[in-house]
Amino acid sequence: MKRNGLISVIIWCFVSCSFVGRAIGQTCSESNKRNTEALPSATVSLQSYSSPGWRVTYYPDMDCQWTIDANNSYRIMVDVREYIIEDGEGADCVYDSLRFYDGATTGAQVTPVCGTARSGRMFVSSGPAALLRLTSDYSIQQAGFTMRYIMTKTDDHGGCGTATTLTATTNTVQYITNKQWPDSYDENSLCRWTITSSSGGKVSMTILFSDMLSGEECYSDTLEIFDGSSRTDPSLTQGYFCDSRGTFPSRSSMTFVTSGTQAFIRFRSIASGWRRHGFFLSFVDVQGAVTTTQAPTTTTTQPPNEVCSSGTVQLTANNDTQLIQSPSYPIFYSPNMLCSWLITAPTGALIQLKVIDSYLEDTDGCVGDYVHIHDGSNADSAVIATYCGEISSSVNSTSNRLYIQFRTDGSVGQRGFQLEYTVLYDYSTPSCAPPAGVTNLEANATAQYFESPNYPDNYNSSSTFYWLIHNPSDTGYIRLEVEDSRIEADPYCTYDKVTVYRGPCTTYPILSSFCGVEKPTVTQYTGSYVLVVFTTDATADFRGFRIKYYVTTEVEKTSTFWRDVALIAGATIAGIAAVAIIVGLAVAAKKGKLPGMKSSGPKKRRLSVSSLSSSSSSSDESDKESSNKRKRPKTALRSKTKVRLPPVKSAKVETLPKVSIKGQSKLPPIAKK
Repeated sequence: MKRNGLISVIIWCFVSCSFVGRAIGQTCSESNKRNTEALPSATVSLQSYSSPGWRVTYYPDMDCQWTIDANNSYRIMVDVREYIIEDGEGADCVYDSLRFYDGATTGAQVTPVCGTARSGRMFVSSGPAALLRLTSDYSIQQAGFTMRYIMTKTDDHGGCGTATTLTATTNTVQYITNKQWPDSYDENSLCRWTITSSSGGKVSMTILFSDMLSGEECYSDTLEIFDGSSRTDPSLTQGYFCDSRGTFPSRSSMTFVTSGTQAFIRFRSIASGWRRHGFFLSFVDVQGAVTTTQAPTTTTTQPPNEVCSSGTVQLTANNDTQLIQSPSYPIFYSPNMLCSWLITAPTGALIQLKVIDSYLEDTDGCVGDYVHIHDGSNADSAVIATYCGEISSSVNSTSNRLYIQFRTDGSVGQRGFQLEYTVLYDYSTPSCAPPAGVTNLEANATAQYFESPNYPDNYNSSSTFYWLIHNPSDTGYIRLEVEDSRIEADPYCTYDKVTVYRGPCTTYPILSSFCGVEKPTVTQYTGSYVLVVFTTDATADFRGFRIKYYVTTEVEKTSTFWRDVALIAGATIAGIAAVAIIVGLAVAAKKGKLPGMKSSGPKKRRLSVSSLSSSSSSSDESDKESSNKRKRPKTALRSKTKVRLPPVKSAKVETLPKVSIKGQSKLPPIAKK
């Protein structure tokens, strides 16, 4: 007995020690970073899951596992839509990694991934169990992953090569797939099925998942469902259907019902160099009298939110999952569009917006085609996400309103986007907020205060502090008034500073930033959160700050009288100066004194003997008077000296002295009179 008891203790110790530090059955969180969580069992309907902190950051030193199970004889398809994980050294992903195990334990065959994949990756289990594991080290953390999963099985019912006839019953849901499903393929094939209702009623078919080659036109893979027994009958899919896993589901409904007792399904694939998985479709008999009504022109209408010419589309979020998509999605959108949607949730609820697919024109800074997500009721609200190219992110609002704007330029079009929204009754700290060291404050109409650490003594150096202020009332505005500020001063606040963000995260726009002795007043008009961040460097420390915060319904008024006076005075002075400059230029132009401009006034006479000999008698008398006052210079004239020579009296030419002008050519001889 003692020996058996000792063995039991050893076995118990072994099992217990193998799970030290790991929480079983709990949700992965900052306090439970090493746990195993069972996700809801897979069904034939898609279910979604995202890693903790998705789109912001996962936890350091984490090891979280998620198990998924399904019914026997079924397999599990895990569609990782996107992952952003610290890249490791090669395929081993030695730093952080997301690992897919083909089984219920970590002893199963594993496929690790890391780095960034905007289009994600598909994993398929070989049996009814799968496990995903996200691990990280202490250094760099990235955004994580988002995925969806479904239970599936291979049920091609033949049909490929030779057409097959099937019978729909009311008690059993049956399935049709391409023959390679759920494994990937790239080959030529043609499959056809005719389905007949066993009760004389109608046939209802639902496309549960699709991964084909999609584009502006279906070219490699095509799936068609007809309301009858052949291709000559009306098309329930309204032509070809070819959703890829990135675009599925491209319609608000994937269920098609015949008007009669039969349906014809046709699938064709062409080898294209790209591997894909195909489609997964269910069918069942729907009892009811057969009508002779022709198949409707369309059985899956696009939501009314795709109309861009009727102003902002008003939508209401509820517990159901609803869709927003670009016009004509997944057909390429048109140029020069401006579309907007306003989603409103019940008072007290938030809005959760998930990106199902996004493929827009890719430009630096998203200056071409883009989607802006505003955390509020209009385009003046804070922008919390911008999409272009294949870049997208799922977000939560901080109030009960979310405004979406889609703008295209005049150049290329792309597939567009599809978004999913629902209400979220959760006022816990937003996941994008700093994960640790945050002081949570709740604002109301009563003034409250918070101060820098140690205030009024000096604050700590080389530190970062966070205050997250929330207005839970959904009315009024959060206002901050800095009553005291003594922070290390710098013209650009590059050392110590306080930064106020227009939302719960540092990814939101900045409302204000200050240092030194500045005492600004800041008001948040577009959301119910304000994040205040105080950062200090390793040098000088000062007293810090004291800030009052409260909720108000008054819009901050700023006096603009002296600013207007300054503007008017400046404009007046600028006008006078401009007139003076114009007048000065006109005068200078008239006198020929502008640079590079020849003078239009009288030219100065060149000094020459011929000019001296041609002086008039009337000027001789005046020249005589001036000759009494001036003496002829004894030296030769310099070329740059302005000297007026006295008139030459009548005399023989030979008696005139020879005049030499330095720097000038010799004077011509004087002709004899």
